Amino acid sequence: MTSAELLTNTMKKILTLLTVIVLLSACTSPQSIRPTLNMLDINTEHKADKSRHSTAKSESDIRKAYATYLKHASKSDKSRANALNRLAALEFKLSEQILKNRDDNNGGAVETAEDNLYNAKLKNSIELLSTALHDYPDGENNDQTLYQLAKAYDQSGDIEKSHIALAQLSEKHPKSIYYVESQFRLAEYAFSLKKYSLAEDRYTEVIGSKKNNLFYEKSLYKRGWSRFKQEFYFEAMSDFLHVVELNQFNEFHSLSDIKKDLFNEYFRAIGLSFSYMGGAETLQYYFKNNPDFEHLYDAYSHLSRQYIREERTNDAITTLQLFAKQNAHSDYVPEALLRVIDLLKSGGFPIRMNTALETFYTRYHPGSDYWEKREKLDQRIFKLVKNSLREYVLTITANYHKEYLQRREASDYANARRWYKNYLEHYSSYSKKDNIHYLYASLLAENKKHTEALKHYELAAFDSGTIINKDAAYDAILLASKLSASASTHTWIHKLIHFSTLFGGQYPNDKQTANIILNASERAYNSGLYKETILLSELITNSAQQVMLNKINTIKAHAYFKLKQFADAESTYLNLLNNDHFAQQRDSSLADSLALAIYYQGKSAYEKNDVAAAIQHYMRIAQITPHSAIAATGIYDAILLATQNELWNQSIHAIKIFQRLYPHHKDAHNVSKRLTEAYLNSNQDIKAAKELEKLANNQQDRAYRLAALWKAGEIYKSNKEYTSAIRSFEKYAKLFHRPFPQYMESMFKLVTLHTLNRNADKANRWHKTILQADKKASPSLGTERTRYIASSAALYLARESHAAFTQAKLIRPLKQNLINKKDAMQKAVNLYGRASSYKVAETATEATHAIADIYNQFSISLLNSERPKKLNEDELEQYEILLEDQAFPFEEKAIEFYEINLAYVKDDIYDKWIDKSHRQLKKLFPVRYQREEKLDGYVNVLH
Repeated sequence: MTSAELLTNTMKKILTLLTVIVLLSACTSPQSIRPTLNMLDINTEHKADKSRHSTAKSESDIRKAYATYLKHASKSDKSRANALNRLAALEFKLSEQILKNRDDNNGGAVETAEDNLYNAKLKNSIELLSTALHDYPDGENNDQTLYQLAKAYDQSGDIEKSHIALAQLSEKHPKSIYYVESQFRLAEYAFSLKKYSLAEDRYTEVIGSKKNNLFYEKSLYKRGWSRFKQEFYFEAMSDFLHVVELNQFNEFHSLSDIKKDLFNEYFRAIGLSFSYMGGAETLQYYFKNNPDFEHLYDAYSHLSRQYIREERTNDAITTLQLFAKQNAHSDYVPEALLRVIDLLKSGGFPIRMNTALETFYTRYHPGSDYWEKREKLDQRIFKLVKNSLREYVLTITANYHKEYLQRREASDYANARRWYKNYLEHYSSYSKKDNIHYLYASLLAENKKHTEALKHYELAAFDSGTIINKDAAYDAILLASKLSASASTHTWIHKLIHFSTLFGGQYPNDKQTANIILNASERAYNSGLYKETILLSELITNSAQQVMLNKINTIKAHAYFKLKQFADAESTYLNLLNNDHFAQQRDSSLADSLALAIYYQGKSAYEKNDVAAAIQHYMRIAQITPHSAIAATGIYDAILLATQNELWNQSIHAIKIFQRLYPHHKDAHNVSKRLTEAYLNSNQDIKAAKELEKLANNQQDRAYRLAALWKAGEIYKSNKEYTSAIRSFEKYAKLFHRPFPQYMESMFKLVTLHTLNRNADKANRWHKTILQADKKASPSLGTERTRYIASSAALYLARESHAAFTQAKLIRPLKQNLINKKDAMQKAVNLYGRASSYKVAETATEATHAIADIYNQFSISLLNSERPKKLNEDELEQYEILLEDQAFPFEEKAIEFYEINLAYVKDDIYDKWIDKSHRQLKKLFPVRYQREEKLDGYVNVLH
């Protein structure tokens, strides 16, 4: 069985039951119970205890019950009309629920099905209501039925039938509770059909009706529009103003959003009306008799807005200006004039806007007398003016600034600057937010007002040691750098350092940071601010390019040097030279700086009497940077310091390094001298002598070479290094013939050395060289010493000839041997004579004595010579007589030379050779020399 069939059977049972109940009641009960329609909305059950309980039915069951009831009810049934209305209401309620469900679902097939159901229910409602009106035209509740029918038609989209139903309602039921609403809806319908006269009448009917509270304001407002549409503007204005007064609006800014919308709607209508009535002058005239109208400015304002909507900018401006003029004491005048400036700006009237703004600013800027003299200051308007002026000042300033940049006109600059000053005077608290200091600084910088520009760059960029505007900070750095380059004071360089320090600290990885730090470091260093230079350089990070790092660290190293922090300078220089960049481009100046840093560490140690540390530092220079200009100087100073402090081994070590590294240095000769000195003082005589020899070979100074060779020879000799001594003196004798006395002395030493070395031949050669040199030399060059040396050489050679003479025997063949002996005699005599000729007593007495001995020996040798063979006695006798004749002169000659030697006694000279000569004279000339007085005669000559 279907639900519909079930419902039908149920209704039949209910109706049967109702009939039985009625009959029983009529027969058995004194009080009969009459069934009502309400009973269709209740389930009734009888229980064993005869008690009766009612429960609410579902609306679905109720609708079915009413539908069943209507099928069986006759038209004469008075409840049928109510049943029709009740079922129509239920159907209409269901349609609304279907509509709501449809709006909540996702469309598609479900939505289509629900639309069909919705339309079916509306149709049912309309049919039921129409049936009720048709069957019961004089029904008691037909006004409600017509209202519901109008509503159903409206829901179904049949607007015309809806309004027909409403017209019937208002015509037949003027006292119905639905009458006012019906009239209002009919008015709205007439308005929509542009039947403004009819609409006005119906709105008027609503306005004049009782219980019209819900529709009174709307009808009044819409009647104004109906009249407006009929060009009854004054009448329309009356309605619009009545609506405004009815609402008792407060000031617009204090209204809720809904009220604000309503306010704007009403005043838009007022503004539009006045625009059709002649504009601002009409408005002025209209309110002439009502000057205290609370919303007068709003009327002017909305008229102005209407003109804007109509693109009548000049009229909009004139309206606001008229308000300001005619209502000079109004609190809204500043707001009105501010709107004028807005319109001039948006309308594209820059010149007029600037003029208006100039005037407005003069009168209404935040510090003007206008605000101070107000008895009651409207804070809203003050804030509006203040905030708007701030925006306009920014705008006009930017415009003048832009004009100046484009045209470079002095007037543009002056205007821009004036407005910047205006802003800073009254809006300084917003300056950082609006970036005004930065913009003003850029204007000043463009006009070469660098000092003032820097002040504003600084204000824009920094706040309590923090950069708040990176671009401004960068420009401040650039400008401070420019000023520091041209100023004689440190004011700007200190600012540059401060700005750069903040930038480097806050933006260590920025691409500009390295350049900023480099520039500031250079400027600080060139200004003698070395501590600041170091602090700046330490801000750079390793992320910077290597070239920039090297430049900055180079300046840092120089700063350490200037501060006499030489160890730090050395470390920094060394790091620079050890990196790849400098390894490829050996920077000699950097190496020199490194060397100086080490050198001054040595000097500092020396000044503190730390000799060992000083020497160590001086020596380190050549170890670390041997090619630097001061490396050799460092070692040289180490040598001097070691020598002065008799640190001979350290001195020798330093000298050796110096000689190895810098053999051609200008101080190489002096260093070698120091080495000789060190060797001598450390008892290394042979090494000293060798150094002297080297000096003599390499030194250009002739005097020093002379001395070096001589000293070397003496050292060798004293250490019994005869061969080496001979080498030194031979070199001397070969190279230096002047001065003559020294030359002679060198050869004399060679004679001595060769003698000590047991090399008679070489000794003899040097004896001969001595005599040759003496013979060639001018007598004026000779000295007592050279004469002694020469006489000694002659004496030495004479001795050898003397020995040869002595060895020569007068034997057969006598003639040849005699020739040989005579030659030897003559040679020895000549040499002895040469030795004697120098009149050096020490050698002369020996030489004179030797000559006498040679003559005496020759005389004796003749007498003792081997006799020729085959001589008879006579011949032999004659031969011997002849020999005696030959020998006698030589004996006489011997006596003569002995006597010559004895003559030296007169000069207070008496040696063994004189004594020997005296003894020989006693033998050869006993008659004379056997007497003592003879010698005494020689001696007495002295007294």
